[in-house]
Amino acid sequence: MKDEYIHLFVRRPVRRSPIINRGYFARWAVLQKLLRQFLNPKENSGDSSQSKKQILSLGAGFDTIYFQLVEEGIAPYLYVELDFLEVTSKKASVIDQHKQLKDKVGDNAFICRERGEVISDHYKLLPVDFA
Repeated sequence: MKDEYIHLFVRRPVRRSPIINRGYFARWAVLQKLLRQFLNPKENSGDSSQSKKQILSLGAGFDTIYFQLVEEGIAPYLYVELDFLEVTSKKASVIDQHKQLKDKVGDNAFICRERGEVISDHYKLLPVDFA
């Protein structure tokens, strides 16, 4: 799988030991599979709540899965990402700067870089400190 959006968030790859990279990849691959299984209408053929599925991502960081799911046409009804203000303000800024991301969150999206918020009908990026 290729992430068409990560280059917008990360300037250059971070060098880590191979075992760390394998761990990141394994976690990413499992999460991708579970999300698609959860969202795939064929897997949930008897599920009448398909149109109202929601995903809450705690500590979302610069994850781009929402944009990938929209691209694939399987985005949930609501996708909410929560992280520290430092992270969400940078992510909101990147979304605001790139049309390909802005188009995915919707024309009516409210984006506030300073507050680290993106609010639209089906996507929310919000700052939170769980401490």
